[in-house]
Amino acid sequence: MRKRKVLTGLCLLMGLTACAQGSEIQSGEPQAIVHKQPKVKELSAQERKEVLGKVDTGMVKAQNDFGLRLHQALSNSPEYKSGNLIISPYSITQALALAYNGTAGDTAAEMSDVLGWKGMSVADINEGNRQLRSLLENGGGVVLNVANSVWHQPGLEMKKTYLKAVKDSYGVEVRETDLMQEEAMNAINQWVKDKTSSMIPTIYDEPPGGVAVLINAVYFNGGWMDEFDPANTVDEEFTLSDGTTQKIPMMKRKGRYSYKEGESWQAIRIPYGDGRMHMLVILPKESSSMDELQQQLWKDTSVWKGDFPHETIQLGLPKFKVEQTFELPDALQSLGMIQAFDRDAADFSAMAHDGEKFWIEKIKHKTVVDVSEKGTVAAAITAVGIETGAVLTTEPIVMNINRPFFIAIEDRDTGAWLFMGSVLRP
Repeated sequence: MRKRKVLTGLCLLMGLTACAQGSEIQSGEPQAIVHKQPKVKELSAQERKEVLGKVDTGMVKAQNDFGLRLHQALSNSPEYKSGNLIISPYSITQALALAYNGTAGDTAAEMSDVLGWKGMSVADINEGNRQLRSLLENGGGVVLNVANSVWHQPGLEMKKTYLKAVKDSYGVEVRETDLMQEEAMNAINQWVKDKTSSMIPTIYDEPPGGVAVLINAVYFNGGWMDEFDPANTVDEEFTLSDGTTQKIPMMKRKGRYSYKEGESWQAIRIPYGDGRMHMLVILPKESSSMDELQQQLWKDTSVWKGDFPHETIQLGLPKFKVEQTFELPDALQSLGMIQAFDRDAADFSAMAHDGEKFWIEKIKHKTVVDVSEKGTVAAAITAVGIETGAVLTTEPIVMNINRPFFIAIEDRDTGAWLFMGSVLRP
């Protein structure tokens, strides 16, 4: 008989990070999951196979690696060090792709290095992102909607080649509005609210200013393939990183799951919909810690890639909701993306007309992750502000996620992590 294993920590869902403005963590009743229909017709199995063959796996790996490096950079920041930290690598990458299309010279080189696109043409990057989005938004038994927009000051002329590229490859909506006025703020916030199905009602609490704002929105709604029975949800103690405990609602279920364990961790994939997408949860064993796990994650994630064997698991998963907001410039600059924020050195000549000087003033990111007995609803917004100077076992394995843990929402076909992060205090 196999020795029973106990899994007690949980790592937060990929896609959300703490912000300089703080983070809000709520446990208890999350909002009801309303399953909407995807905006586009689902692909057939053959169509999915054909599109999957066109997806650049190198770009997917680059996105995940970038997300982990950004997660590490933010974790080293004092304001995020002791709390939850969840980001959406997908949302951030897509928003930065809108900006990257406008860059040239050393600014473009720095961004491509940070994003893992070195040696690729802009056309190939755009096509790779277009194919990945086509695959992610179709099928899987979940709803995943992606939207992009560019908002700019009245009279500002962006290069037609830039606008055509972002419209064709990213489906960008272009809006002209005075970014100094509350009317513009209200319009942008309404767009954000609409595109995230009200999960994120606002991105700005004052007019954004500047000459342009480039925005990406991601909305994910996935019901578990096998739901948790609310009658089995009980309040249990969750042990925090400092050794103290707090009571949280713990969802319980016994079933067959993809499961793997190492010397210092346990990992499980909990499937959504038809099984194409999962929540990956990696829990450090009681003899280890979240710090040790994160060091492993930041160094090499290959041990958690590929398929896991199936085991019978007695699973305990926290029911929680996390909302966070943060600013990204400092973390991105620490990764080497410097010139884009420098008013003198930034080169956005592929976006701005001759004589105009653009640079990135701020990048704001918001995420919400709501995990309940029915499934997961998650949303992310990334806004890039542009400024100008010119203008089988006999006994089930026990996995009780009652300690800090790491999570990721992944597309198993491509390996793309849509959301990822650490949950220290659910």
